[in-house]
Amino acid sequence: MRKITFLVVALCATMFANAAITLPLSEDFAVCDKGSATTTGSNMPEIGTATYPNPFAWATTLTKVYDAGGMIKFGASGATGSLVTDVISVTKDSVVIEFDAIGWSGTSDVNSKKITYGATTITIQTTPVEFPVTPEKLEHFKVVFAKEEGATLTIAGGGVKSRFFLDNLSITEKDKDSSVGVEIVKSAANVYGANGTIYGAENGRIYTITGMDVTEQNGRLNGVYVVKINGKVQKVMVR
Repeated sequence: MRKITFLVVALCATMFANAAITLPLSEDFAVCDKGSATTTGSNMPEIGTATYPNPFAWATTLTKVYDAGGMIKFGASGATGSLVTDVISVTKDSVVIEFDAIGWSGTSDVNSKKITYGATTITIQTTPVEFPVTPEKLEHFKVVFAKEEGATLTIAGGGVKSRFFLDNLSITEKDKDSSVGVEIVKSAANVYGANGTIYGAENGRIYTITGMDVTEQNGRLNGVYVVKINGKVQKVMVR
């Protein structure tokens, strides 16, 4: 009996040890295909519930996070939205967090958002926009932290009412350089889809989620696509 108990405990310990995120991590939220961010009345089902289980193996806790059709929405009118990752396994000196995000110009919504890695919290400011929320409206953010052992990442609204949309999350690592600590870069996304066309992809290739090259069909697209430009990959939704 003691031997069996020991084996079970050892197996559980191994399972939990293997749960840590191995970098790089990239999430384009293409799996979020049940909602829409077209209007304020669009259906945005909450993720992480009995009817919509958490589809992200790397995320341990989702609080008031919603499917917004190829992206996720944080927060409700009276509740802060937040996402917590599993422990991030880091071998280099710095952890780099990048994502596209935009705020919503709802009544009394605050623009601040909090990015927490380990014991360090950085506050960013998103631009508020009105519906429809489309990929070309999102801005790109990059935050760099010095690594911590056993740390997780939390992304959350900066207040009780701080609704925002997020897409194209990536977590990578790099060796120590002059930017170790905190580096915030905010820039407008320059590849976006509208009216059946992906703009900004003139020097790249366009693929379906299953890998089919549909570059020549640009102008007649509808759905979620993967754009590859100069070795970089970005997911784009076209309506």
